[in-house]
Amino acid sequence: MANLLTLLTFLATFFGLNGASLNLRPRQFVNAVGFGDRFGSINTNSEESDHFKLLAADGDSLLVGARNAVYNLSLASLSVNHRIDWKPPAEHIEECIMKGKSKADCQNYIRVLARKSDGHALVCGTHAFSPKCREYAYNSQDGSVKNTRQFDGQGISPYDPRDNSTALYIPESNEIYTGTVTDFAGNDALIYRKSIGEGQAGRGNVRTQRDDVRVLDAPNFVASFTYKEHIYFWFREQAAEAVDNNEERVVYARVSRVCKNDRGGARPANERWTSFLKARLNCSLSSAAPFYFNELKAVSEPIAAGANDHTVYAVFSTPSSELQMSAVCAFSMKRIRDEFEYGSFKYQRTVQSLWLPYGRNEIPKPRPGTCVPDSTKLPEATISFVLRNPLMHKAIESIGPPLLVEGADRADLTQIAVLPRVDSVSDQRYDIVFLGTSDGRVLKVVEIAGNATVIQATSVFNKGTPIVNLLTTPTHLVIVSADEIASLAVQNCAQQSTCSRCVQLQDPHCAWDSNSHRCVHRDSWSGGHYIQNMVFGQSEQCPEGIVVNEVFGDDEVQSERIMTSRVGQYTAQMLLLAVLLAAVISGVVGVFIGFRFSRWLTASEAHRSASSTSGSDYDSFGRARLTRHDSLTTASKIDHAYIGQQPKASMDATSLVLSMNQSVHQPHHPMSISQHGSGINTPSRDKNAILTSINQNTLPRDYKVKKVYL
Repeated sequence: MANLLTLLTFLATFFGLNGASLNLRPRQFVNAVGFGDRFGSINTNSEESDHFKLLAADGDSLLVGARNAVYNLSLASLSVNHRIDWKPPAEHIEECIMKGKSKADCQNYIRVLARKSDGHALVCGTHAFSPKCREYAYNSQDGSVKNTRQFDGQGISPYDPRDNSTALYIPESNEIYTGTVTDFAGNDALIYRKSIGEGQAGRGNVRTQRDDVRVLDAPNFVASFTYKEHIYFWFREQAAEAVDNNEERVVYARVSRVCKNDRGGARPANERWTSFLKARLNCSLSSAAPFYFNELKAVSEPIAAGANDHTVYAVFSTPSSELQMSAVCAFSMKRIRDEFEYGSFKYQRTVQSLWLPYGRNEIPKPRPGTCVPDSTKLPEATISFVLRNPLMHKAIESIGPPLLVEGADRADLTQIAVLPRVDSVSDQRYDIVFLGTSDGRVLKVVEIAGNATVIQATSVFNKGTPIVNLLTTPTHLVIVSADEIASLAVQNCAQQSTCSRCVQLQDPHCAWDSNSHRCVHRDSWSGGHYIQNMVFGQSEQCPEGIVVNEVFGDDEVQSERIMTSRVGQYTAQMLLLAVLLAAVISGVVGVFIGFRFSRWLTASEAHRSASSTSGSDYDSFGRARLTRHDSLTTASKIDHAYIGQQPKASMDATSLVLSMNQSVHQPHHPMSISQHGSGINTPSRDKNAILTSINQNTLPRDYKVKKVYL
């Protein structure tokens, strides 16, 4: 274990990672499975999933899209206020099944919902892989809901309930902005604006151009929101400007924007965006070799961050693998706007060329992507440029390093929601970040003086149940999975029973009441004396004084780990350690083999040099050579001074030794004479031992071979 921790520390140092941000231990654990207000039930049959999607929060109500229905739930209790049922006709379901889809997929999953300014509600669903939209009118007198019209939902709702899509309704213009797909196969992805007023079909509809990988290439849309005069879309896609070592496209995180008043260009670009721009988002561990989190998974709403700026928190991950990691990065909206408005554009002259930035004098005027009063009057040079080169050259850098990094042995981060500007006892304000995970938990995180603290890890659903939506209110957190919705309090102060543990939470919601001797929520802060230290998590005002951070038990640590699915019975650290050990062993073996090979070469060179002068028949280790010698393979007769008969044919060294052994009955002793005539006697040996050595292609060390030349 010590070696493993050393290895992890080395890796963290190598990638420039602040040790305080990797695999942070929560200050407290809460098991809330089955507790709190709940709606729906856990369905073990994934083929019949409700595919819940949190569509909107309207005052005290939650609007939730589901299978063949949309629910209006009470935010306080998650009880059903209203329900609209909308199931596709039987013939649509049959047609969908005939196209190869399952019966479960051939239902109507509500994916888009918006409250219109006239009191009507817009509802759009997959409708058996044939998207449709309806408008409903609510009658406040009798509480009834009436369908007023239905129209084609292509380009508004996705076809598949599992597709990642986004939609944003703008009441002022009665228009909806979407990022989705427009075909059954899901190949035609687009960013689209559609006017949804009656009698306005086709008017003002604008989209990205199709079949152009420079614009969109297999995107997965994550979020969209309005910010000043633009609509921003957040997604991940295959990057046209990057390939990996296998010549395959790399997935990059993107942010893009369009102008609200963009009406398209002059014909033939009258239905194309003239303001669509996009840029890469860079969430990485900075070092000599940066470690990138390229895949965007979730994005928060813009959070006020000082004068004329807002912060967006986002969840990223590495590509899907057994060693997948997640991270949270923050981005400045001002920095994003500046790059779009002043940065250069990236282009590639040919398929084999490098991607380069345009020079400032090469960018036409008015600047591509700029919002203008009438986009139809833009010059052709500007429109042509932005259609061909929507990508910015520089990536958008995050605000500092990742706020939090979850290693490969932790659950993937899937969703994010931020509760902004929470007051502490000292009237300091903190943004609290809630993170959903793939194993049904929620992490509560706060950033203090540039360092992240995981206040709490709450188990909300059973293991293996990913969280698909999060919503925060000042007092409650709404958590959504595919088949269940839960509402929990944003704090669990009462779980701590001592002052030191209460202060150690570093939770702006919690403080120790020195009068009642309880850890209390901020709603109870009225008079009295409250102890809280957000910076250090320790206070000398506690009766027990400063207490060193307590170590959690093994059961708590174990609850953090993922025990199933991705890496089976082995953790990422074990796999990584095995890889490094294999690399070290391979290096040692390689050095050893190289050393032996070099010694062999040296010996061979020395032997060849000696053979050229002395004609020695022994190798560098003193062993007799068994290779054929030219003088022993000729047709000439060979005379041996100690052999009583002439060999009938040419002999090699092995035959010569056998003949010598067979001649032991001669009155003289077996003896080999070197070419130097040293006269060293070779003692006699057992015949079986000699034969065994010869069969093994070796000779006894004390045997020497005589060669006689004619």
